[in-house]
Amino acid sequence: MNKRYRLGEIEEAVSEMEELIDTQDDIAEIDDDFQIVVSGWSVYVERLNLTLRQGVACIWDTEAGLFMPDFDVTIVYEGNIETQEWLYYEQDGMVVTLGNWLNGRLSCEQIEQLWCELIIPENNDNSEV
Repeated sequence: MNKRYRLGEIEEAVSEMEELIDTQDDIAEIDDDFQIVVSGWSVYVERLNLTLRQGVACIWDTEAGLFMPDFDVTIVYEGNIETQEWLYYEQDGMVVTLGNWLNGRLSCEQIEQLWCELIIPENNDNSEV
């Protein structure tokens, strides 16, 4: 079910996909007061061996006793989705975040043209109890 896109087209394509609403989110814990709720789907950029995921940074609200959404982020991981160690995150879209992570090694125009694969996990009804 994975689909290939140019990186410059992926965010618009994802925004139009209703099937992504049901994907299970993950949590990337940062510390006691800050965490990122990360999309269940991901984007793998084979040429760079990097995975990108979108998420929402959440700040601990002492009064409410829970994490509250604060701002959207894009997270960069090394390798494929099985590698859960994140390298970098930024409050920006995929192309700009990747451009900043690469520190000018590729232009935004080059990054937009990179082929990537949208990885949508299959809904797992056999989840562990």
